[in-house]
Amino acid sequence: MYGSERMAESQRSMVRQRCGMRYDGQAARALVEETMRIEAASKNSPADLINIALEKLVEAGMEIPRHSTLDTMAPPCGPG
Repeated sequence: MYGSERMAESQRSMVRQRCGMRYDGQAARALVEETMRIEAASKNSPADLINIALEKLVEAGMEIPRHSTLDTMAPPCGPG
């Protein structure tokens, strides 16, 4: 898709700047983990936990990790 990795990174940087987001994968994963741990006490669906984590990331102005990362981090929730 891109001619070089340098061009791809330049494009990602411009998009982040335009959207007012910052990239910090480690901090984003820590925020997601903390949010899911707290919310798991009252929510019983991984989808609910992921949605809440997405809201927290947006509020914090952080770039959203891949869905597979969030899906892996969501604890399995069973019935009842």
